[in-house]
Amino acid sequence: METPLVLAIETAGKSGGIALIKDKLLGAVTLRSSQSYSQIIFQCLTFFEKNLGLDLKSIDYYAIDLGPGSFTGLRVGLSVLKGLSLAFPKPVIPFVSLEVLAVETFPTNLPVVSLIDAYSQEVFLGVYRWEENNLKTKISPVCVSVRNIPDLIKEPTWFVGETLEKWETYLKERLGPNFLKWPFTIGLTLENVAKLVYLKLKNNEFELKSAEDLLPLYLKASEAERKRGDKK
Repeated sequence: METPLVLAIETAGKSGGIALIKDKLLGAVTLRSSQSYSQIIFQCLTFFEKNLGLDLKSIDYYAIDLGPGSFTGLRVGLSVLKGLSLAFPKPVIPFVSLEVLAVETFPTNLPVVSLIDAYSQEVFLGVYRWEENNLKTKISPVCVSVRNIPDLIKEPTWFVGETLEKWETYLKERLGPNFLKWPFTIGLTLENVAKLVYLKLKNNEFELKSAEDLLPLYLKASEAERKRGDKK
């Protein structure tokens, strides 16, 4: 069976973009500002058409990062996806940003904690483990206080995240030898998105969704929502 052609959207982090994926990353355009995602992503499709011979009708699936991450980025990313789906309806493979960070740790046999800064001394956290070449979720994405992270760790564990240095000193002090910092910084890159999407396709570990049914995985109220709550 031929590997499906996937158009993936990543807008959860500091940078985002769009990627064309098959059995590898065929092409990608990285963007730095979530404010420009909606306009430029559609321009990227024209670039793919001209330079990679992409025909939108030939795409088998869309894939999108539902979060957690940037409130604005996630909202814009889903808006772009739904716009594409109106013109070219395709099933969607949703994934979460914490998986994107964890996928780069293959083939470690230790648990992997993915962290994304949720600010106000909180983090978005997910715990994963490689089992038979498949990334398995041990703790689903959750928003927790940084000080509560050590309560979740019972054995030597790899930690990954774009801003891991913010909590590194505290985690080292509390966890001792159970805190293992991955040798290099892992980010929400389109290369890692491609690895994750290909892994899901290869292992048939995904659930197809309709674009109109998808919602962003926020896990906590936005700053604006919190401010409105404080005024009540």
